[in-house]
Amino acid sequence: METVQLVGGDYEHALGLEQERDGVRIRYTRGSPSAIFGKMILEQCYETCEFSLANLIMLMDKGAKWLSAIPVFPNRAFRHHILYVRKDSGIRGPEDLRGKRLAVEDYSMTAAVWVRGLLNEEYGVSWRDISWFCDNRQGRFQPPAAAKVTLLEGDPESLLEAGRVDAMMSSAPRDEHRPPQERKFRRLFEPAQQIEEDYYKRTGIFPINHCIVIRSDVLARLPHLPKLLFDIYLESKRAAYRRKLGASLVPWSKLYWSNIFDVFGGDPLPYGLTDSNIKVVSRLADYLHEQQLIDHIPTLESLFLPDSLAFRE
Repeated sequence: METVQLVGGDYEHALGLEQERDGVRIRYTRGSPSAIFGKMILEQCYETCEFSLANLIMLMDKGAKWLSAIPVFPNRAFRHHILYVRKDSGIRGPEDLRGKRLAVEDYSMTAAVWVRGLLNEEYGVSWRDISWFCDNRQGRFQPPAAAKVTLLEGDPESLLEAGRVDAMMSSAPRDEHRPPQERKFRRLFEPAQQIEEDYYKRTGIFPINHCIVIRSDVLARLPHLPKLLFDIYLESKRAAYRRKLGASLVPWSKLYWSNIFDVFGGDPLPYGLTDSNIKVVSRLADYLHEQQLIDHIPTLESLFLPDSLAFRE
């Protein structure tokens, strides 16, 4: 029996991934996705792992042959709610970001690509209109020459609190752990959830952040691994839906759970290249091209293993 180490995030829908089937023992290791991506790019150290979709497209654009992807998308998130400004800021809407300084952990990360695309497409604010500040220890890829990027040390939240930037992207700011009356930041988009729901209903876009990749030497050794991984991810997700873990923990969330599943047609995390997933992946590729992070808009066949194009739930 072959053992394969699968590395990814700590999600409820990943609790059932450790399995033995078809001659393969899957061992799942949980970690910080951003750290996983950086190590995979620099060291090619994981047999199979969760990976940044934007970074995958960028690697494929550069001709990378050492990894392959399957259409399993374990992490998605809307992005309006991750833009913050100081409470005393005069920035009231996205249009006010023109000419301002915006801090982000890594210029090339998928969340940043989605935010830049959203600002440009929905509000007419180009990435060229903003000065970007990034921690130079975090960067996985060089920003395009046309971007106004300052590389320095310091996380986005510290820069914003010190007044060195005007806005930041953050999915989990430390500021939100303070008592409400002591918080220094506010979201740029409020009410964030309503704005994101309206965006989804208008566009059909629920942004994909991550996919699953397999190193090429592992694929050569275990050619049936892509379908095996697709199947166990699908089974683990379905089990999580049945358990409703979040709905059992938070008051009133059973009703919220039902309402949200209705919005997404019963499945917020569809796997496989469904029409909706093709639309989302294609939109991200368009954004990467417009932002000069890739030279060519890829085909689906160039991004995902050919056999995996037919994987279905």
